[in-house]
Amino acid sequence: MQKRKRAGLPRISAEQARQALQILVEDGRVAAREVSRALARRERLVRELRQRLARLGEEGSAAVRRAARKSLSPGTRRAVRRRARTAITAAQRAARQAQGKYLAAIRELSKASKAKVREIRKSSGVKAAIAAARKLTAKA
Repeated sequence: MQKRKRAGLPRISAEQARQALQILVEDGRVAAREVSRALARRERLVRELRQRLARLGEEGSAAVRRAARKSLSPGTRRAVRRRARTAITAAQRAARQAQGKYLAAIRELSKASKAKVREIRKSSGVKAAIAAARKLTAKA
């Protein structure tokens, strides 16, 4: 047995709804007591929802505060200020740039070629390893 589909409620104004309810009550199709109960049930539902939202708002803000406190280590909580970066030396900058060039050079190499370049790096240094990696890349 299939359930009968219910038609959606028509879009009507509040005044039209009041008039329709009045006609239904006068015709005896709906009891005035049922309308009063439905309205009281609606008011109770709205009140409960508002209370739940208020509790959620209080609990939510407290949870955010707790999470923020927990995410910081004890030392960080005391001094949340950001420290200025310390300047790096020219040698450190050069070493970092060389490391970046080395990684870029070996990225596309096979495992065997990477192993060869690694050995060259250990024995002859980063510059020689980069040059060897570029030669191997050019061959492929």
